[in-house]
Amino acid sequence: MIRVLRNVLSVEDLSAVRGLLPQVRFGDGRMTNPAATIKRNLQAPPDDPANERIAQITRAALFRHTDLRVFALPRTLARTTVVRYEPGMTYGWHVDEALFPSTPPMRSDLSCTVFLNPEEDYDGGELIIQLGAQELAYKLAPGDAILYPSTTIHQVAPVTRGVRLAAITWLQSWIADAQQRELMLQLEEARTRAGMGDARLTVLLESLRTNLFRMWADT
Repeated sequence: MIRVLRNVLSVEDLSAVRGLLPQVRFGDGRMTNPAATIKRNLQAPPDDPANERIAQITRAALFRHTDLRVFALPRTLARTTVVRYEPGMTYGWHVDEALFPSTPPMRSDLSCTVFLNPEEDYDGGELIIQLGAQELAYKLAPGDAILYPSTTIHQVAPVTRGVRLAAITWLQSWIADAQQRELMLQLEEARTRAGMGDARLTVLLESLRTNLFRMWADT
């Protein structure tokens, strides 16, 4: 289940973020994983004030986005971190950590990248996700985001020109199982489509969705 989220950041959000980006004190991306040999990028340190403000803007925008709420059923969102890729920088094939060392620990069910600068600003830098035998490449407009299972193998392709800027985060869903989340999504679509039709069908679909959520929610 991969989902492109359009216009997560509004025009006002993007303007605020662009004003903050020059203030971010980027450091070696390996600060969070010193042993990583495949990670060659820059990222904001956890205590960076500009990054913290960008994280607040991004978090609020993500939780406002209807598609994210329906698709992810988010329970917890990790701190957002701004990352920067300059020519020659990349993040090779990897899988995201299963648990983040928060208090309490947070399970990563879904990974999220919010693109912050125009596609024409850089060459390369695609987010590439392995899906079976396929490799799907994503390079989105500023303010758009992609949401994908944290279990997938993925990489950021080498940047060959310009600078790639993005905000990354992870979500823990109320429902850990991806297939169960997919069924909830299908039920939500069916309930919406039935909304203008048979009243009894609408009630039955609402009952089915609510009670499956009750059964599966990780409380």
